[in-house]
Amino acid sequence: MESLVKCPVCGNPDFKTYLNVSDYFLTRENFSIVSCDHCSFRFTNPRPDASELGKYYESKDYISHSNTRSGLFSFVYQNIRKFTIASKYRLIKRFAKGTSILDIGCATGEFLKYFKNRGWKTIGVEPNEKAREFSLNVNHLDVKDEDWLKTSPQQKQDIVTLWHVLEHVPDINRRLQEIRSLLKDDGYVFIAVPNADSPDAAYYKEHWAGYDVPRHLYHFTVKTMEMILTKHGFQCIEKIPMKFDSFYVSLLSEKYLQRKNHWIRAFISGIRSNVKAKRGNNYSSMIFVAKKQENFK
Repeated sequence: MESLVKCPVCGNPDFKTYLNVSDYFLTRENFSIVSCDHCSFRFTNPRPDASELGKYYESKDYISHSNTRSGLFSFVYQNIRKFTIASKYRLIKRFAKGTSILDIGCATGEFLKYFKNRGWKTIGVEPNEKAREFSLNVNHLDVKDEDWLKTSPQQKQDIVTLWHVLEHVPDINRRLQEIRSLLKDDGYVFIAVPNADSPDAAYYKEHWAGYDVPRHLYHFTVKTMEMILTKHGFQCIEKIPMKFDSFYVSLLSEKYLQRKNHWIRAFISGIRSNVKAKRGNNYSSMIFVAKKQENFK
């Protein structure tokens, strides 16, 4: 296990336990989420060493890596994903000045395939070998391993996307620096993360599936996401809700609680969360659209 001695956002050495959470998805191990005393950023601490993190993804039920279509949860996930990919395409078209796109953490590549079929120049990055091979061999995409980002490729991108990826990245500061170097001056980055201040997070507490420890190393809120973007020279220009996430996360959370009528409970919870979130644009998951700040040093 590795313990961080400073907050990844502000560098403050003082933090306290925010919540103790189990890995309900796979191992049943217990992990602590801490909160920085200075900036309130929350992160899993201690956490598995980078060399050990891979084993926490080794499950046929980790849908984004396996692209499995078996089981009711997978069926729900696959159908929601089809709808959300089309929505993401329309959103990105609204901002894009060109048609080059890099998707970091592209998994099996369904998102990039949608763009490629519409004439975009696509490239993906995926650390999981099984998912990367599916992208290459089945979806016929140009997908690199994570080391490719370290070489700082010369070709800049119009769009960079990370869909529920940043919370998994061991070194978020380095990753945001890499993104800045990969983005054109008039380009946009789209980052989707679970929102640890959402109504469904408050309702499910330690059983909230959005924590997903230890795969999720960081637990963003709207405030702390804007804070770390600013730190790395990005200006957040729009915050967009992912309203379907409240239903899917509630469904997983109910599964962890092992309660009866979990489908009905999850549906009610999803509606309740979205209604409450509407008041402050504080939904279960949020998309942050950002561009480079001018004259940033």
